[in-house]
Order: sequence, then structure tokens, then C-alpha cells
Amino acid sequence: MAARCKGFNSKCFLITYLIIVGFIIVLWMNRLPLMQKDTRVIPESLQSYLESPPRPLPKLVLETENKLALTTQWFGGKWNVVYFTHSNCLPDCQPSLAEMKNLQITFANTDFQFLAIGLDAQHETAGNLSQFLISQGYDFTVAVGSEKEIDKLSKIFIALFLQTDYTDGSYQIEQEHHLFVVDPKGRIYATFRPPFSSVSSQFFALRRFYAKTE
Repeated sequence: MAARCKGFNSKCFLITYLIIVGFIIVLWMNRLPLMQKDTRVIPESLQSYLESPPRPLPKLVLETENKLALTTQWFGGKWNVVYFTHSNCLPDCQPSLAEMKNLQITFANTDFQFLAIGLDAQHETAGNLSQFLISQGYDFTVAVGSEKEIDKLSKIFIALFLQTDYTDGSYQIEQEHHLFVVDPKGRIYATFRPPFSSVSSQFFALRRFYAKTE
């Protein structure tokens, strides 16, 4: 979910973050009665990153670096690792991008897809973001969408970001650097949060649990 401050002001940042956190809490509390009860018995070792229950993706339409439509159906039947980012993210995004690449190497088969979703809907195309990632040594599928679409997705994934617009026309985007896992049924199944540790092993454990419970 995006919010904006006009000009650099620490009080503005604090108030905006408090509003965002408050909104997320209210949103979550309002959704609880509507969510299906999670009947799975989740091992303690998985509880820090497994979503309970998994959250279905909404209908979405994004555009890839090849100007192709990317819809909810793209996620079906595969394991998907998703990261929200932008081309001015360095150095903060480096650990997440590196971990995503490690997973890509570890799970180098057709059952896995790796997607970077652009946060800078106003200024950046999928092609721009793809070129930036390639220049840093990363080869992921890249997709962007309208501000409305990105805002909707960030709420569903719970991927917080903040855009600050300065009086000189420049801007800054700050974000959380979580890696999200979307399962073959198109649900947000897990969230890995930095600092990352043994994510590949955790992913293997996640898939074993999935095979037993789905």
C-alpha cells in the first residue's frame, strides 16, 4: 500500500507509517470473520513464514517486459517467488534480490517462476525495470501495472511501501523487502522476511508440508 509525503519531514514519515500500520491492522481484523479457518496443524518450524490461512490472489492484469499481459492464471500450476521492487532500490534491495537468485539457482526447473513487480507505476515501465535487474545480474520475469493495480496487490500481499514526493519534483520510494511465495493454486502461501537465513531449506520444508496437507 502506498502513501505520500510532500517534502522530507521526519514527523510526516512517522505519521504516515502509523497510518499505514493502523490501516493494515483494521483491514486484517475486518477480514478475519470472512476468512476460512485454517485446519492445518502447522509445525512450529514453519510458523514464522507460512501464511495461515493462504490468501487467494485477486483478479489482476499486469504487463511484462515483453508487453504481454500477466494475469492470475500465470501463477497456476507452479511455485512462484514474488518481489516488489523498483530501479532505484539499491542498496537496500540487494539482499532480497540475491536471495531470489539463490532460489532461482536451487530450483532451476519448470515448476518455478520468479517475478519482480514494479512499484514505481508513475515513472517506470517493465522494460526499464528489467534492464536495471539484468544490469545487476538478475534475470526474472518483470511486470508492472497501474497505480490502482499495484496498490491493490500490495494490500493483498501486505507489501508496504512509501513514496515521498519532494518539492523539486524528485521522489523517493521506501519499502519492505519481503519475498512472497504463491503456491500452484494461486494463493499467497508464505512470506520470507529479511534478514534471510536458510531460505532454500525452509522452502524444501514448505513443499514437503504442502504435499502432505493439500
